Amino acid sequence: MAAFFRKLFGDKQNAPATSEMPESIEQGMQWQAEDFVRAFSQPDAPIDGSCLDYSSASLDEVDRLLDNVHCHGQELPDDLHFLISAYVFEVARREFGGRYLRGDEKDPFVLVMGKEDASVGLCVMSKVRGRAINGNEDNIPFFYAGIAPAIDRGVPATLI
Repeated sequence: MAAFFRKLFGDKQNAPATSEMPESIEQGMQWQAEDFVRAFSQPDAPIDGSCLDYSSASLDEVDRLLDNVHCHGQELPDDLHFLISAYVFEVARREFGGRYLRGDEKDPFVLVMGKEDASVGLCVMSKVRGRAINGNEDNIPFFYAGIAPAIDRGVPATLI
C-alpha cells in the first residue's frame, strides 16, 4: 500500500499545473471526490474502486482503506486525507443535500444539512483523520449512519 501512496502522491514536483479553479466549494469537493474515485479505480489500488459509487455502502471500502493505514501504522498523507474527506462529504451531500461552510483548523469544511432552524453540521475531516489514527473507534460507516437520525430529530446538531 505504501508504494501505491508514493505513486499517487510522491512526485509533486512533476505534477501537472492546472489553472482551472472551482466556482464553488461544492464544485471543488465534487472534483476532489471524483479524483479519489479515479485514483482508486486503478488495477493496483488497495481497495475496489468499482464500489465507489457514492452510496452509503461504498463507505465500507473507504473505511477498509483507512483501517489499512491504521493497521500498518502509516501516516495518512494530507492529499489523501482531503480526497477521502471530499468523497465522504459528497456521499452525504448526494443523499441529504446541504451546503459547505468554512470550519475551523480541525475541520476546515463543514457540510450543513437539514432545515435552517434545525441544521446538522457534518465534520468529516477530523473523523477521517481519527479513523487512520485511532482505528475502529472512528468507524466511518457508523459515523455516517448517525446522519439521518440527527436530521430526523429536527434539532440543531453537529456530528464530529
